[in-house]
Amino acid sequence: MGRAILILSGKGGTGKTTMSTSLALALAQMGRSVLIFDGDVGLRCCDLLMGMEDLIVYDAGDVLEGRCTLTEAATAHPKCGRLRLLSAPQMATPGDVSKKAVSSLIEEAKASYDYIFIDCPAGVGRGLKNVWQAADDAILVATPDDASLRAAERVSSLLFERRQLHASLLLNRIDRFLIHVKEEKRPGIIAAQLDLPLIGGIPESYDVYRGILMHKTALECDCGSVRRAVRRVAKRLDGKDIPFPHFYKAQNQF
Repeated sequence: MGRAILILSGKGGTGKTTMSTSLALALAQMGRSVLIFDGDVGLRCCDLLMGMEDLIVYDAGDVLEGRCTLTEAATAHPKCGRLRLLSAPQMATPGDVSKKAVSSLIEEAKASYDYIFIDCPAGVGRGLKNVWQAADDAILVATPDDASLRAAERVSSLLFERRQLHASLLLNRIDRFLIHVKEEKRPGIIAAQLDLPLIGGIPESYDVYRGILMHKTALECDCGSVRRAVRRVAKRLDGKDIPFPHFYKAQNQF
């Protein structure tokens, strides 16, 4: 059976979907079979970040309504056949989707894929609750600024209410210089404050935004440090013991 992993954030703009698509591609390149389930009903965008906007024929709504099978709706990535995308219905709202039906769909996907990444809508509304019943793990994506961390703290408290979920923190847009001059907290300190284990961090890079404009994932951007960071997180997800950079640690708190 595969693992269903929620990728969620307390607010928009943290890079949640960028991380969903990038980690999924990294694991697929490692030989794993991976499905991205775009859970943002009415506001899907995984297809855009993956350069697949012209390839989608069926979406999750079609599967739930019985118009096609999961196999027919899961669209293969043009550069990596082990990665497939199940898009969210575009002309629907979270209230149109049955939590029970979505859970059954995710359980069906577990039988065919090693990993199912569920790209959740930002926040803690109905859209999130539609998809988290069948999940095994959760990755909370946040940036080191106070607005993002306040929202992440709220989501973290909800994750503790669902004890069966193995939750971890992924920090995005880390600036090593700002850490050095003590304007940004070390990732280890942030993880300790949110009471979540840290699974990794992605450095700040203008090249990621340039990649998004060209419909590429962070794994395909021109920044080598970002690509290496994404692959480290993917390996940790896959059970490998990958050390963290020294400056991530929670020592020398400030």
